[in-house]
Amino acid sequence: MANAPQTRELLEALTLESKRDFKEKNYILSFDEYLDLCAKKPQHLLRSSAQYLKDMIDFYGVEEVAQGHEGKRRHFKVFERNRGRSRPPIVGQHEAHDHIYKILEQFVRQGRVDKLILLHGPNGSSKSSTAEALALALEEYSKTDDGAIYRFNWVFPNDKIGHEGLSAGDANKKIGFGDGPAQWNSKGSFAHLSDDELLCKIVSELKENPVYLLPPSKRSIFLTANKDGNSQDTSSAFLSESELSAKNQKIFEALLVAYHGDLEKVFRHVQVERFFFSSRYRTGIATVEPQMTIDAQDKQITMERNLQNIPPVLQNIRFYEPSGDLIDASRGFIEFADLLKRPLEAFKYLLTTVEKMSIGLTSGQADLDLVMMGSANEKHLDAFKASPDWPSFKGRFELIRVPYLLSSQLEAKIYDEDVRTISRNRAIGPHALDLLAKWAVLTRLRPPDPEFFEFNARNLIARLDPFEKLALYDGLEPSMHFSDAEKGQLKKLVPEIKRESQASHFYEGRFGASPREMKMLLYFASQHPTRDQVSALAVIDEIENLMRDRSVYDYLQFEPRNGYHDFREFHKFIRFTYAQNFHREFMISMNLFDESQYNRAFEKYLKHIVAYLKKENLVNDITQKLEPASEQIMEEMEELLGLNGEKRELREALVAKIASWRVENPGAGLEIGKVFKSELQTVERRIYESKKELIERTKEGMLTFGTGDYEKQPAELLRTCEETYNNLQKRFGYSWKTSWESLVFLRTQGN
Repeated sequence: MANAPQTRELLEALTLESKRDFKEKNYILSFDEYLDLCAKKPQHLLRSSAQYLKDMIDFYGVEEVAQGHEGKRRHFKVFERNRGRSRPPIVGQHEAHDHIYKILEQFVRQGRVDKLILLHGPNGSSKSSTAEALALALEEYSKTDDGAIYRFNWVFPNDKIGHEGLSAGDANKKIGFGDGPAQWNSKGSFAHLSDDELLCKIVSELKENPVYLLPPSKRSIFLTANKDGNSQDTSSAFLSESELSAKNQKIFEALLVAYHGDLEKVFRHVQVERFFFSSRYRTGIATVEPQMTIDAQDKQITMERNLQNIPPVLQNIRFYEPSGDLIDASRGFIEFADLLKRPLEAFKYLLTTVEKMSIGLTSGQADLDLVMMGSANEKHLDAFKASPDWPSFKGRFELIRVPYLLSSQLEAKIYDEDVRTISRNRAIGPHALDLLAKWAVLTRLRPPDPEFFEFNARNLIARLDPFEKLALYDGLEPSMHFSDAEKGQLKKLVPEIKRESQASHFYEGRFGASPREMKMLLYFASQHPTRDQVSALAVIDEIENLMRDRSVYDYLQFEPRNGYHDFREFHKFIRFTYAQNFHREFMISMNLFDESQYNRAFEKYLKHIVAYLKKENLVNDITQKLEPASEQIMEEMEELLGLNGEKRELREALVAKIASWRVENPGAGLEIGKVFKSELQTVERRIYESKKELIERTKEGMLTFGTGDYEKQPAELLRTCEETYNNLQKRFGYSWKTSWESLVFLRTQGN
């Protein structure tokens, strides 16, 4: 009982907050109050569903982001928001999302929605996630001031409130709201009456914009007079041409006759209500699953119990209540999930519905204001294109391809939510996600057709293997198999290389490992009984297990061609990549190679060769005097790099790399590790060669960990082993067990 006062205070505070929120957000308005609000905010209240959806995307923000060698791309933040558990941000589908936005812009410009947006691609490529992201954002946007949206109800007062009579000056004649004595309504509108003051309320299932209640001629005048400078003319055109539903039109006409044409008295019965989009309650948002259902229908409701109090003046009207998916989604958004899995007859009605944006009901034609989106996988779309009905549908569908990702860096981000879940029980080891993503993307790549390119680029394209292509798509440098000039040319060709693959029926991203399958492998790797991390080695093993059953996965059945579609070679590649990465980190952990130290040394070397070529002087760090470039500093680095040949030419070639970087990355600082990656790798390799005996002794010593021989090693060697294990853990995230397993792995790889 001690907490009872606190409970009451909490309830009172919640009640006050709810009342204040209800009033401030204009949940209920009279018709004239709504028109006043329209005059103040026409750009928000006088817009179509397409304009609303486009504004919602703008509301969450758009930014230009650099994307590898392809320049900048538009990123729509509405798709990149974390939407809660099991609903991670959508990664990498920028082109598809940009296409959706452009289609919405087109709908707005032309003043009507006349196509169904059909997302197509392989299973698990984020088609449904894209629609879900839009639906959830609509829900949230409708709760904001910018996203306020309204519908209307018809309300009729009880005998205590009364109404004005049928003819002027006759206060005793009523239009059938009850038999009690008439009382004048001092409020002018019945919109704000409480439920106990109302005899009956009739809702509008289509959620029409209340401005539809204005006669078309007067509506056009109102819309023109309240046109905002920032609003679209097309929204006004859309609203001026739309009509009330059959039920609302009959009620309107009956009241207009009863009130002898007095519109002001008719509008007293209009209650404008703010509503909020909801997928759960199917308010303005609906998802249609692939099953045999009718998407719209209506039923007679005049005699239903809940409308027994309908005023006598309306009782001679046969009302129908429209229902179904299209009706529920009116004013908003509908998704036809896996549309083409449904029998053709189940969605043939869309031919006329999409074109005219209206649906035929028993009571008459109903205008629709909503954006339609569907999804389909490529196999069903291919079969549909072979159907004789395809030509009829082709003009009503706007096809948007949603492929698998072709960048391993973006692919790895898809697993972020799963990583968070797995990490609660087991850590993710270094390189595990990167190798998983690389293998997945490699299975999706296809050999380029050199004939698609200019003659001078064909030989270069013909030499492009899947590993080089993967590097280019990741925004990285191709390997040393290409000269610096060829690397620059390939980087410029990346957009064209992508276009070439997309022009084919068997485009890149249509086939290959699905993100769903890769997530499954991650969970399998996390359940390994003998490993204490989800290590790269565990991932490599799980990929090997997957490759054993070729009958399950179609991409494992393709014939290898020019190195492409060769899943076994891809597996060897990630093994080799991991061996290289771990060996490098092992050397750093032995304190044999300090990347930052050599980066600084290389940067100093570059300053000296630039000064040498320009014949300029440099400030000596010790004496602070101007001196010529140091030949000793330059020659020491060149010896370490193993450079042979004419010095000036070698140095000019290195400076040319810097110039090329400046051109490709205007305004960006010089990244030594990226621009001179191959040179620094040479330095690492030569250090390894000079310290090979010590490195091998340390490896052998570390491999005895867990045995009695480990502690019996010479003190200096044991200290080196301990420091290396500790550094691998602290600097790179390896557990001691994973480090030991990786050393065993290096031995099998011959390192």
